[in-house]
Amino acid sequence: MTDRDSGRSLFHDGLYREAVKEIGTLKEKLPEDVFAALAREVIKRLSDHPSVPSDSVVFPSEAKIDELARALMEPGAEAGIAFINRVRKRGASVETVYIAYLAEAAKTLGNWWEDDLVSFAEVTAATGHIYAVMRGLKPMFRPTASVQSQPTAFFTAVPGETHLLGVSMAADLFRKDGWDIALKRDLDHDEIVQYAVSSGAPFVGLSAGGEHGLAPLARLIVALRISAPNAAIMVSGAIFETSYNDVKALGVDILPTSMDDAIEQARNIWNQTFDRVQVS
Repeated sequence: MTDRDSGRSLFHDGLYREAVKEIGTLKEKLPEDVFAALAREVIKRLSDHPSVPSDSVVFPSEAKIDELARALMEPGAEAGIAFINRVRKRGASVETVYIAYLAEAAKTLGNWWEDDLVSFAEVTAATGHIYAVMRGLKPMFRPTASVQSQPTAFFTAVPGETHLLGVSMAADLFRKDGWDIALKRDLDHDEIVQYAVSSGAPFVGLSAGGEHGLAPLARLIVALRISAPNAAIMVSGAIFETSYNDVKALGVDILPTSMDDAIEQARNIWNQTFDRVQVS
């Protein structure tokens, strides 16, 4: 990850507020155990982030982390974001915000939850706010490659999906349009996230075959947003027939109406992303 300008805040307030709204919608629509799994995913992904010493990362005191964790548990979103804005104005790099503050706060919240020191409502509010802050930080991350002559993407199906014809056809049509597509089948949740991270895929296409795929899809998107924040995400498949509004609430980048529409939207995102990289 690269902080484009550690001297000023590039936090995207609009993305943050959209994410807060999306999370609220998901909390209303998803069963409590499924929403709890999303909260655990946020904690796990951030807690597993390696705390590698770096000149750009300055770790705060335990008291500061506790203060942030409690701010994030407030029902409203303003306390947590005000805390992050304060540390950014004091010169904290995005790496410090991400690794030293948000990751450490997630670990603290996980410990408090495990020890029954916080309620379900408090911890899900906090993890939702962490996720929203990270969405708002997305403009501060550069794509993993500075120049790409051929658009590339990683296509796969959500874990447990058995109907793979659709994603295979999509991969073929994208290849015909000039894309370099890595199509991976039969990967579990962690393997999908690991491949997206290790490959540096700037574009991820996910296929879900029906309403049964909503819970694993939601968990996967949360994991990808945290572990691969550069990646644009597209979702397609029969899940649109039963759960379109629910998928829309996940805040994905592309929900195509047809394959031609998918290719056009993906190409536009690709061009906009790498045009920005080349002129920055």
